[in-house]
Amino acid sequence: MRSDKYNGMRGDHRRDTLPGDRWEETNQIFQDRDQQRSRQKEQLKRQQRQDEAYQEYLSMRQRPDANYSPDDSVKPSSKKKGKPIFVNDEEKTKLTRKERKALDRQDHYDKKGRKKQKKKKRRWAWKIILLIILLLIIAGAAGVLFVMGMMEKVGDLEINQSNLGISPQVEQDLKEYQNIALLGVDSRDMDDYKSSRTDAIIILSIDKTKEKIRQISVYRDTYLHVNEKYGYDKITNVHAYAGTTATLHSLNENMDLNIKEAVIVNWKAVADAIDGLGGIEVDIQESEIKEMNKYIKDTQKNIGGPKKKIKKPGKQTLNGNQAVTYARIRKDSAEGDYRRNERMKIVVSAAVDKAKKTNPLKLNQIAENVLPQIKTNMETNTMLKVMVDFLRYDMSGSTGWPFDTRGWTNYNGAWCGPPVTLESNVKKLHKKYFGKKGYKPTNTVQEISKEISRRTGYY
Repeated sequence: MRSDKYNGMRGDHRRDTLPGDRWEETNQIFQDRDQQRSRQKEQLKRQQRQDEAYQEYLSMRQRPDANYSPDDSVKPSSKKKGKPIFVNDEEKTKLTRKERKALDRQDHYDKKGRKKQKKKKRRWAWKIILLIILLLIIAGAAGVLFVMGMMEKVGDLEINQSNLGISPQVEQDLKEYQNIALLGVDSRDMDDYKSSRTDAIIILSIDKTKEKIRQISVYRDTYLHVNEKYGYDKITNVHAYAGTTATLHSLNENMDLNIKEAVIVNWKAVADAIDGLGGIEVDIQESEIKEMNKYIKDTQKNIGGPKKKIKKPGKQTLNGNQAVTYARIRKDSAEGDYRRNERMKIVVSAAVDKAKKTNPLKLNQIAENVLPQIKTNMETNTMLKVMVDFLRYDMSGSTGWPFDTRGWTNYNGAWCGPPVTLESNVKKLHKKYFGKKGYKPTNTVQEISKEISRRTGYY
């Protein structure tokens, strides 16, 4: 109970308060309570503002044309855990240190209320991607080295690059084309291939611009100029006379080509490769069966293997010996000798198509057996590039050459097939396969053409 001396002294009673009355302590309690209520009111107002802002955000998401400040950011509410609310820069300054730390610990949200991915996870994702790329590069390099190692098994072929008969005009005209001579020799053992004739001559013409590969088969009995020593003869005999360099020289000189590379294979390598692929699909004509069955024994005698005969026409799988016999038979009852080169192209194309679908491990086994039976003057990296081109490029076009020819018996009594005329056949070749409209053959071709016409009487 207060003393009477306090009555009527409500104005400045603190000066008269006695220490024993504990008025100061009581007054402090009331002040603390008032401050606590004030803070609660302020916190309630802040929470109301935050809730109003969040409700406004939700309404704006439903109405894209609503007013929206790009400066707003999102923060999870302390009362509704994980619920995103907007806090602008001004409001951030009013947060206590403890509230700012809590904000930093929460998951961040984008302006659409979606949780952002953590940078740490993104960094790990990039590391995984880079690791995969690195492994692919290593695997690719290992694959290239493996293939290059396999290419080293191919035998070396010596060719005199200074004596290939390529004119400067042709070198310039065909700079976008890589022409490779594929020569099939009638030798069972590659150790004595130099004295063998070329049973098959296919020019693989690679168009670097249009990404196409064309097969130009030169008929083996084509009557052309060999060289100064041997004069004129069938192209099949040139290899037996003077070797691979002379064969390329004769092809370049007579056809205006730029052949610098050659691949020589014997028929045993062809048979082994086809057997390794499990055979090839070929459509056998009725007129070809008799000749195939007649010469299958000869093929088996030369290169070994089976001598299974063909029983009926139609599309069927040929083994190695059957495919070689099919490519080598000189005549059939319907089309004579000129389909021989066509058959060789069919065998090559079918083998390439089958190889594209064959398991790489199987191809490796075939390569181990076949590559030592092949010779070439190409560098390993060039062979690798050509192999890639074979897998990528279009190989649909092919032809036999000469386009126009006639039968003729030479002075030794041998049957030949001279082009009629050489000049016109070269013009057609360059127009059709090298895009040279109005092509004018070199003086060398023109002179050879006149001499062939003079000898044969075909103009």
